[in-house]
Amino acid sequence: MNINTEVLRNFTARTLKSWSGYQLALDNSCGGDETKEKDKWFLDVLCEQMTISRGLKAEELEEWLTNVLYHDFDLILEDDSSYQIAFFLLEGFGYIKNNNEQGLQQLVSKLPSDEELAKVKRESVRGAENEEEDDEDMEIPEDDEEEEEGPSEPRGPQRQVVVDDDGWTTITKRQ
Repeated sequence: MNINTEVLRNFTARTLKSWSGYQLALDNSCGGDETKEKDKWFLDVLCEQMTISRGLKAEELEEWLTNVLYHDFDLILEDDSSYQIAFFLLEGFGYIKNNNEQGLQQLVSKLPSDEELAKVKRESVRGAENEEEDDEDMEIPEDDEEEEEGPSEPRGPQRQVVVDDDGWTTITKRQ
């Protein structure tokens, strides 16, 4: 199999850059003092994993991603993003393997732009700051049915970040 490793590396790096849960882990140095080095290492081993694993399925890559995030970044993602990223990466890998540049470009065009990513990051940081202020003994009302009255403004990222006493970061979907 003759894979263009530079194209694979650029595609994988671009995909990781758009993965908000992973980027949040990097921003919060969930990998400890070596987070930047681990990020580079993760990109390398992820590309290698896709290249050497014949017939790799999205579920298998998801499990591999989950293990790396857990063991190397003290991160648990409960928002299904690991599967979505695994599926996306394998779709792109298929285009790269078959030298389908047009298919790859169409796939990459589905990723958020750098400007959109920067905006989400700013909103996420503001949201985290607000949550820290409100997080003391906040009770969550159980009757949220009233929100279904009509279109409303987007409320920012739909993820909740929880860091436990041991330093583990868990990112979950907001209810």
